[in-house]
Amino acid sequence: MSLFRTLRKNLRPEHRLTKLLVGGVGEIFMVMVGILLALQVNNWNDDRKDGVKELKILREMRENLDRDLADCRYNIQRNGQLLHGNQAVLKQLDDRTPFHDSLRIHYGNIFGNTQLTTNTSAYDNLKSIGFNLIRNDSLRQMITTLYSERYTYLRNLEFEADGKLQFDHILPQLMAKVVVDTLWESGQPIDPEALMDDASFKGLLRMNMFIRGYMIDQYQGVEQRVLALQTMIDQEVAARE
Repeated sequence: MSLFRTLRKNLRPEHRLTKLLVGGVGEIFMVMVGILLALQVNNWNDDRKDGVKELKILREMRENLDRDLADCRYNIQRNGQLLHGNQAVLKQLDDRTPFHDSLRIHYGNIFGNTQLTTNTSAYDNLKSIGFNLIRNDSLRQMITTLYSERYTYLRNLEFEADGKLQFDHILPQLMAKVVVDTLWESGQPIDPEALMDDASFKGLLRMNMFIRGYMIDQYQGVEQRVLALQTMIDQEVAARE
């Protein structure tokens, strides 16, 4: 503005048009500076608000993942019990060992599958706001990979592969050939001798053992991804606080 005042002072009176133009340009310049400053302040406020939202969602997601992790670890343990039950029954049938009471718990654990109950409140909130709220590219990619890819694949596996095997194949055979006194606790074969020669039943046990082992691998993979995401969230929150 000092420059414009000097220019005005030095102009001769007859150059009134030039004075008006210079003054107008100065006023326009001041208006533009004011607008730019206002936009800068507004952008800063928006960034600050987005940062607060981002940290809130990340903290909530960290808590969601704690519950996912606990459920995932339970499913690993439960699939291990089911796997052990199928292995024990198959070994008894292949070895033609007479049935005894210690096998009851294993016959009760032939049938069964697990489902991971995912807690997605933070992820759903993030999806509604927009994934660009997460500024860290690596963190954003890790979040979307876990929730949209790994969780989706695991859910399809639980329902489409394992669920159908259990309810369409294993359960009918079990109801026809085994008396289940208490599901997952106690059972016994209706005809022990005939079951030892039942290739179809033993084939289902082998298939179930394969699925149980595969499900354990999948849950363990999800467990590692959840732990890695939690670590990255902790690092991001600590760096921003």
